[in-house]
Amino acid sequence: MESKDLDRQMNEVWRKVSGGDYAPEAPALPADMRRANTDTMRFLRENFSKAETEWKTLLAAKDSQLRDLSAQLDETRLQLEEAKQRWADARENALNQEMATALNLEESKKLLDAQKKNHARETGLLKEVLERTKAEMVALQDRVDAVRKERDEQRRKCDALAVEKANLADGSAGLTARLAEAKEAVERTLAELLAERRGRRDEQGKIKILEAQAAEKIKDLEHMKASWDAERTQWRELWDRERSVWETHRAEFAVWEERLRSEREAWTLKMREQEAKGVENAAGLASVLRESSQWTEKVTQILKLYALKGVELPRAFVSAGAGPSAFKPGKSAARALALTLAGLLLLGGAAWQLYAYRAKVHYKLLSRAAIDLPNPSGFAVTKDGVWFSDWERGLLLKDAKDLATLKVLAAPAGAPLRPAALGVASGGLWTLDMAQLRYARQDFGSGAVLESAKTPGPAPQGAAWDGYNLWAFDASSGQLYKYSLDTGAGAAAAYGLEGVKSLVCMQWVGGRLWVLDNKNKLRRYALAADGFKLLSSQEFISPAPAAFWVDGGKLWTLEKAGKLGRGFEVGIYALKTYT
Repeated sequence: MESKDLDRQMNEVWRKVSGGDYAPEAPALPADMRRANTDTMRFLRENFSKAETEWKTLLAAKDSQLRDLSAQLDETRLQLEEAKQRWADARENALNQEMATALNLEESKKLLDAQKKNHARETGLLKEVLERTKAEMVALQDRVDAVRKERDEQRRKCDALAVEKANLADGSAGLTARLAEAKEAVERTLAELLAERRGRRDEQGKIKILEAQAAEKIKDLEHMKASWDAERTQWRELWDRERSVWETHRAEFAVWEERLRSEREAWTLKMREQEAKGVENAAGLASVLRESSQWTEKVTQILKLYALKGVELPRAFVSAGAGPSAFKPGKSAARALALTLAGLLLLGGAAWQLYAYRAKVHYKLLSRAAIDLPNPSGFAVTKDGVWFSDWERGLLLKDAKDLATLKVLAAPAGAPLRPAALGVASGGLWTLDMAQLRYARQDFGSGAVLESAKTPGPAPQGAAWDGYNLWAFDASSGQLYKYSLDTGAGAAAAYGLEGVKSLVCMQWVGGRLWVLDNKNKLRRYALAADGFKLLSSQEFISPAPAAFWVDGGKLWTLEKAGKLGRGFEVGIYALKTYT
């Protein structure tokens, strides 16, 4: 039973007990009325006893409910105490947290000030980095332009390939249509053959005989083809052997010719030296005789002057005796002449040393850097970077600062490329291709061959561009060849280089031809009307480099790394020359 129903019933019982619901007694009533009132009273008593029982039951339930409420109240008080304790603990924790937060705020302010200072420094550093990044972005933009050019070239190639693919597809469709027509024709022919098969039964034997004969002929043809292939293989081997023998004989002839030329030139040079020495001795003797005659004439004039004036000369001048005090003008003149010649020789030697010093090339090492190429054969320095030619990897462009690879130039399509020397022209790289014995000018971006020229001989060396013409050297003839503006027409002129029979590298620098020969001697030549004139000759860097390049005031060399020669490195030298 709920508390509201219990309270309502309690209120009703209380009104009944208190008599608030009863009316006042009436006056005496008749007997029948009394009897009725007695029955009524009995009924009321019974109802009262019932109501009292219910009331007691309700009171017991109320008491139990009150006990339950008291217990709940005690529990609620305990919970309140616990809640108060928790609130106090929470308040204390909140105060501690506020204090910690205040301390953290102070520390955060300090950290914020330090971070502001760091931010200011970082801002300055970022500005510097931004400036450097701008410069790098400019350099990268140049590289991006080069890559874009290469990408456009590749796109053009892709378009050409797409057109070729479409043409091939059209051809394939045409061939398919032809194949279908041929198939239909074959089917019609087979149908006709099947229709005529009954009438050709007699001819089957002949056909079989002919097929057997055809099979025999085919076998004979295959046997003849195998014999022809074997014979052709033998002829090819014979031709290869003959060619190798011819190449060996040509190399031997070249060596013999080189030896004979060197011996003849050595003998000619020796004869010229002997002739020059004889001419010098004759010139010296004539000069001594001329100076002696002049000195004798001067002494004779002095003696005549003294004789005309009547002056008596000392006996040392006029005595004809051969004693030790006699005057000997020949010895005095020879002594004076010797002193004069000695002075002239000293002055000439000093002048020659000064001339030799100013004629040579002076260089000082600045840095060295290793390169990751297995077999480099040449290099050239341009504004885009350093181009290297490698016998295995072809042409590569590297950064001039750290020698990082920027680009690998693709080899010409359908042809091998074995680059041995490089020369920089206005529109591309002149490459000595030893695979096909030719000079090829390749585009900087795509590597396509723009023009080519056959080598002047079987042993080409070097490649130099003077701004207008291509120059090449051939070791078999020992001549320097100049190509015309139309390089396909071949060499236009040939020149001899004094002291050079085989070279490693050459380059035109400031109108002068710099040549490094196989004996590690650096020579410089000037082109005159009658040929090349030797300006200077000197021993080059040790160990001997594989190639060199002059770029402004710097000398670049390609050298072997270390004494064991494992790998290669690039050396950069400060260059000084005198005009």
